[in-house]
Order: sequence, then C-alpha cells, then structure tokens
Amino acid sequence: MKQKCVPLGARLVAALLLLGHGLRAQTPTSHAEEPAVRAFLAEFISAFDNLEWDKFRNSFTDDATVFYPRGAANRADGRAQYEAHFRLVFEQIRAGRTSGPYMDLQPRDLRVEIIGNAAIVTFQLDDRPGFVNRRTLVLKKAEGVWKIAHLHASEVVVSPQDGTN
Repeated sequence: MKQKCVPLGARLVAALLLLGHGLRAQTPTSHAEEPAVRAFLAEFISAFDNLEWDKFRNSFTDDATVFYPRGAANRADGRAQYEAHFRLVFEQIRAGRTSGPYMDLQPRDLRVEIIGNAAIVTFQLDDRPGFVNRRTLVLKKAEGVWKIAHLHASEVVVSPQDGTN
C-alpha cells in the first residue's frame, strides 16, 4: 500500500493547532498566576532601580540568556556571562553614588501572558531621551518561584516630529 505524503506546511499547521489547543486548556491557571508574575516584576524592577545586586541576580535562572540593547553585540549565555555584563552596567549607573534609588524605571504598556509554567512579559521604558526601550522577559516557574529565563532588550529611535519611531 502506497503511503500518502503530507506536505510540511500542513504538518506544521496541524502541530500549531494542537499546541494552541493545549495552551487554551491551561488558561484558567494563567489568570491565577498573573498577580504573582506582576509581583515578581515589581520586585525585579525595584532591585534594578536600587542596584541591589543579590536581589537582582537571584531574579535569573542559572542558564538564562540575555540580549542587551547596546554595549554587547552577542547573546549572554548563562550566569557567568550575563552577570559579568550586568556588573558593568551597575557600575555605569551607580557612577560613584553611594545611595539609591539610582533609577526610576516605569514600565508602560505592560502585557503579561502566562502559558503553564512560563510567562511572557513585555513592556516599554522611556528611560533614555530620544529612544523607546522595549523589553521582553520570558519567565519560568520552578519550585513555586518565578525567575527570568530570557531577557531581550532593544531600543528604537523616537522621531522628533511626531513622537513615534
């Protein structure tokens, strides 16, 4: 008997439909987890605003990856790489001052999407004149604790004529 060949595109669509169905089944727990994710984000931003190194570094998984908006062209893979770069960032922000807060990060257009034991958090920051800074955090919940598994930071120039990019 001759076996029928199913095109790759059709197989991908079927897989996505099955995945989407599985994700929808997890929606009720998503709503219950959102306050915890928002609380984690508030603690993370507070630690960054105040340059509290231990709280900040403990917000990440050991194997987290990071894309920085500037100053590092390559992805940081794992604790040793992202901590080395963030230590430099902390020194630059501190600039000799001895007490915080050193920043006042105000996330805007915050969106939280929870999928099982993962969450995608996106927001924008207006912390650098002339730019809109965009952030995406992928969080992972392990042993009841949310941590950052990936941080993607990018920035776009704001057009002076209309305030958009």
